[in-house]
Amino acid sequence: MDGAESRVGQLLEALRKHEGRHVVVIRGYPDPDSLASAWAHQRLAASVGIECDIAHLPLVSRAENRAMVNLLDLPLVRVTAPEDLDRYAALSLVDTNAIELPSSAGLPCVSIVDHHAIQGKPTADFVDIRLGVGAASTIYTEYVIEAPTRVLESGAIATRLATALAYGIRSDTDDLLHASADDLRALASIIELVDTDVLSALSRYAIPSSSMRIMRRALEAMQVEGMWVFAGVGQVRSQDRDAIGQAADFLLRREGIKTAITFGLVEGWIDGSLRTTDASLDPATWLRDAFGIGPLGMPYGGGRRGKGGFQIPLGPLAACPNQDALWQVVREMVEDTIRKRIGTSDEAG
Repeated sequence: MDGAESRVGQLLEALRKHEGRHVVVIRGYPDPDSLASAWAHQRLAASVGIECDIAHLPLVSRAENRAMVNLLDLPLVRVTAPEDLDRYAALSLVDTNAIELPSSAGLPCVSIVDHHAIQGKPTADFVDIRLGVGAASTIYTEYVIEAPTRVLESGAIATRLATALAYGIRSDTDDLLHASADDLRALASIIELVDTDVLSALSRYAIPSSSMRIMRRALEAMQVEGMWVFAGVGQVRSQDRDAIGQAADFLLRREGIKTAITFGLVEGWIDGSLRTTDASLDPATWLRDAFGIGPLGMPYGGGRRGKGGFQIPLGPLAACPNQDALWQVVREMVEDTIRKRIGTSDEAG
């Protein structure tokens, strides 16, 4: 564990360099891994006398993620505009595919910790990116175990934090199906602190009726082409956005399917998810090649082993008064893009 001791020491030193209140930012939709990692980061900062808020940009939308926040009483703040960051002296990023934030934020970046390949050049006082582990929670579990500041002392917070980290590891490794040796070691190191009743409750979350309606739309709209299935689900409320990914998970279980893509319109964006069991398909590369690069030089899509997502802004088109017509255009455009990429369109032939 000497390497872990060295890394957590470097992180704590980076935190100490910046006086004032810090913020650890979850850029994408908060999920168990990013929530647990951000909370562990906050506790590490507190252990060296640094106040640190956990901020998220999009809503905590998925039912099990809201359950995690409520059951474990996670302390979160929502950032909706660049000026919301003005009261902070420095920021850190956890579990993020890309590192860009509004340029007007103007804050020094203390740390970037992730298990994804980062889009963009990571510039921070401390960077720990490990592609060989299944969850950022694995990395932060190492930190809190090895920290000389005794982050995981016995008590209610230690139990809640250990439970959050365990859930983060389980969630991002598909219930340990894709866990690495490091993931399993990290989980074993905190298992005695985990509240198994809470962990079990999180694993038995109820699926909201709104999510089930989106799954039904996906079933009704699905297009099956070879070992691919894709479906547009229409307009989706921001609080139901994660149902798009759940629908992709569901469609992937159809016999003979290796890759599923679902997409919808969410608050002026084309928002989609990809799920695959095809070991030869890299979601990040496939989505980048299919949907391209944005004006800031960042791909519209990203991902990791087995899953990915994409978000494409509609821009002025979002204000179209005929939302039904807008959806028809969007659906045809995305379906045509998928067909060209997988070679089943007329043009591909």
